Amino acid sequence: MTCLATELTKRGIKFDKVERRVRYLNLLLFYSNFILMRCRCFPHVVNRACKSVLGAITKLDFAANGAPEYVPTIGPQPRSFLDAIDRDPIATVRTLVRVTRSSSLRRQYFSEILKTLEKKDLQLLRDVDIRWSSTLLMVERAILLREAIDKFLESDKFEELRKYQLTEVEWDALEAFHRILSVPHAFQQKLSAEKTPTLCNAIPSYEAMAKVWEAQQHKYPETSHIIQAGLDKLEGYRDRTDLVPAYVLAMSKLIESTHFTQT
Repeated sequence: MTCLATELTKRGIKFDKVERRVRYLNLLLFYSNFILMRCRCFPHVVNRACKSVLGAITKLDFAANGAPEYVPTIGPQPRSFLDAIDRDPIATVRTLVRVTRSSSLRRQYFSEILKTLEKKDLQLLRDVDIRWSSTLLMVERAILLREAIDKFLESDKFEELRKYQLTEVEWDALEAFHRILSVPHAFQQKLSAEKTPTLCNAIPSYEAMAKVWEAQQHKYPETSHIIQAGLDKLEGYRDRTDLVPAYVLAMSKLIESTHFTQT
């Protein structure tokens, strides 16, 4: 460094400015490598992929707090899966849940319908934008209480709510959405342990989750474009794991410990 300072002085270049520049570049390089090689939270990555899927099937703006009430489009009933997506059955269910739960009279009447049908007195669930898997749970509960929802909306007591009634095609679409969203939910639950290290399962889980979704694409081609949105997001993060040795090291430690346990 002394020789460099002497040479720079001869050329009339202030050494302190060059030194600060070199230190800045070294610091920038260090943080760039840190960002590239940091381990990412797999459940968070899965949630990002799930958000991409939701963005392909519903208007996410209506899930935010204080969002305006969604009103389904009035027109011909949807006849195809794509028609059902355009009418946004998830947003329809979300609004139905909100307007039902906001009124004690509606809640009471819905409970009476469940009692008449000899069903368990369950509440409709509303999703929350910042809560993982909440949309899946909302759809799941709506499907479970479908018979009660249909009777509730057919009643003359609340005719103003009939606009939220779903057609058979829309219920089928909700079943498809539930099937797709169940995949990331399952992997989130598997890798969300609080005490057991799960880094060793990250790469295998990436591959397994992608395979399940790809199998659904082949079996249900009408949902292929929806699943692809999630696969694209998942693949983007999967490529970054190749730069981080920690994933492979964790896998090797798991294999090693399993070997010694078995022997």
